[in-house]
Amino acid sequence: MKRKKKVLLISIMLLTLIITISTIFIVNKNSSNNEIVMKDNNNNNKTINNFLTLMLEQSDGSYAESTSNTWPGEGYIFNKELSSCQNGGELDYDSENNKVILYSNKSDGCYVYFDIYNKPVINSINLTEVTNNSITISVSATEGTNPISNYYYVINDGNPVSTTSNTYTFSGLSAGETYTIKVYIVDKEGYSSDTSSLNVETESIVYLADYIKNTVYQGDGINNLYYHDGQGSYTNANQEIGDNSYRYSGANPNNYVCFGSDAATCPEDNLYRIIGVFGSEVKLIKSTYATSSQLGTGGAYVSSYNYYWNNSNGSRSTNTWSEANLNTVNLNTNFLNNIGSTWSNLIATHSWKVGGMTRANGGTSNAKTAYNYEVGSSSSSTTYSAKIGLMYVSDYYYGATNTYWTYPGYSGSAAGSNYDYRAAASNNWMCLGVTEWTISRVSDDSHYAFYVYYSGLVNGYTVNYGSSAVRPVFYLTSSTTYVSGSGTESDPIRLS
Repeated sequence: MKRKKKVLLISIMLLTLIITISTIFIVNKNSSNNEIVMKDNNNNNKTINNFLTLMLEQSDGSYAESTSNTWPGEGYIFNKELSSCQNGGELDYDSENNKVILYSNKSDGCYVYFDIYNKPVINSINLTEVTNNSITISVSATEGTNPISNYYYVINDGNPVSTTSNTYTFSGLSAGETYTIKVYIVDKEGYSSDTSSLNVETESIVYLADYIKNTVYQGDGINNLYYHDGQGSYTNANQEIGDNSYRYSGANPNNYVCFGSDAATCPEDNLYRIIGVFGSEVKLIKSTYATSSQLGTGGAYVSSYNYYWNNSNGSRSTNTWSEANLNTVNLNTNFLNNIGSTWSNLIATHSWKVGGMTRANGGTSNAKTAYNYEVGSSSSSTTYSAKIGLMYVSDYYYGATNTYWTYPGYSGSAAGSNYDYRAAASNNWMCLGVTEWTISRVSDDSHYAFYVYYSGLVNGYTVNYGSSAVRPVFYLTSSTTYVSGSGTESDPIRLS
């Protein structure tokens, strides 16, 4: 709060039993000691000597009469208890405008006391982090006579936000826009520091992961997106993974991405869908099965869009992903070559959990159990580093509407189809209605891997006997940026 020097507002109210007449005077100190010139509402001058005596606190705690012809500046506060008037007038202090007010029904002579007081001081405002939609600042401050009580943060002249913390994040901002940030602090007696400000421009780049987490996500279930922090309040929220991932669930979320093409209308072969956001990486799956034009006719190729999981080591091929030629030839050689280096450079090299799980934990269990044994806390330590993989069983389970997350993948009988993932087929965007492979092996049978049957159930399949469709899955690099698109099939998200 800035102090205005040489200004004192005295309000003299002349009272009678019938009416009240209020006259406001502007009071200026002249150069001669304690001479007051008062201008009334008609701009007439009235000079009164020795009307006010200013008493200022000294460093030793005593008070001395001020010989200055100005009101005290910074470093002093009004002392209401000591300030008094000879004829009963009452003094008050307008802290906002730094004015002393006299309430009286007659002329009076007053002593106005001011105490030494150091207000808190803002030393600096430091930028901690600036993204495309948020600004985080920290404030360095020094307390005055009393400790700091609250920090007040204002952006673009909005309403102040009060907190006891010296750090604050402004979120939900627009990319590439300049914001004016103001900060002031208040001590425990309510005295405020001066206001400090700075202008900050948010980043103009919008990272795809941030766009999904901060723009698309508006709460669990809104836009078919769920934040798996383990604290949901919806049906089956206790089945959340707790890995802080953001996953799309339901019949048909707007999670389409055009990858591998800049054509005005995205070709069908270049349409992918977002499984979710994991840390700063977005995980994509091809929206339809890949064909031999993308995966090639060598390796594990059978016909058209059907491939073995592995046929590289004899008539009884093992379910070891690192040895599977679907992995090494069709996905991580042919597919990568066919999309070209410009787009393959957007794909992160990822450590895939490939130890698999038992048939019981993967096929006849629910989503959370499958996740824990497949990639979570109870999973095998076996990994494989590569750019391209396949969906996990748990990815498929969590693609269904949340009411199905407690269902098993397969109940073991046709009669149980209403109580396993066959019942969820029309409410799971990941179910294509074709038989397709997952990346997970059946760990209690060395010749089986998990697959999704065309009806929607999950079970094991012989890796070199059953041929199934393949949908490449990969993680985009954290630097992949969002350009445009609402995520619908006709208006997919476009990447830079």
